[in-house]
This record gives sequence, C-alpha cells and structure tokens, in this order.
Amino acid sequence: MIAGCGAPTPGLSNGSVSACYRAIPTGRQAVHDPHATLIGVHRIPADKVRERLPLKEQHQLAADNDTTVCVVAFKGEFRPGQVDLAPSGESGTYAVVLISSKKLRLIDAAVLDHLPGALGKRTL
Repeated sequence: MIAGCGAPTPGLSNGSVSACYRAIPTGRQAVHDPHATLIGVHRIPADKVRERLPLKEQHQLAADNDTTVCVVAFKGEFRPGQVDLAPSGESGTYAVVLISSKKLRLIDAAVLDHLPGALGKRTL
C-alpha cells in the first residue's frame, strides 16, 4: 500500500487537499491516539494502490466507483495493534491510513519508522 504513495508528483494544490479533508476524522479514529499529530493529507489515484490492497478492498473500491483515495499521515508513538487494519506486529513513529474518498471508509493502514518521500513533502 505505502509504496504506491511514494511516486513523485507535482506539488499539492488546495483542490487536492480539500478533497480529502473529510477523511481526517476517519483517519483519526483509526489511530486510537487523540494526541497523535496530523502531519499530512494526500490524494492519489485509486489505480496506484488498488493492486496492493487485499482482494476484498480491491472489489469494494471498484464497486464504489472510487477513483481516488486519501492518505492521511500521523506522527506519534504507535504500538502494535493500535492502528486499525495495520499489520498487528507493527510499531513506529508514523501511522499512515488509506481512506476511500467517496464513502470515507478505512481501506488499509501501516505503522512506519519513516514516511515515504512523497508523503513527507505534503505536510499541512
């Protein structure tokens, strides 16, 4: 999931960020840490991540006809099992959640020690 977010893209415009502001509360709920700092929001084409998702989520994105997904990144100290849909053994400084842009559903998540380069440049 996260590898698809690292592709170089032009700078983040107000339009692309505002399309994903509605996803922030879903992302905040997924990290289970009210003190985690929101550090970035990024909108990406669903096709860039679809093949990296579990089969069920691939089908759901297709059924929703969702062409973009929102990546919301948080900084904190995340323990294993703290972030919804992240692999259970992951812990680290960053939580990155993928949310459907139409239905605002949590699609996937990861906990990392370092952000992918493209996400690190898209801070709020």
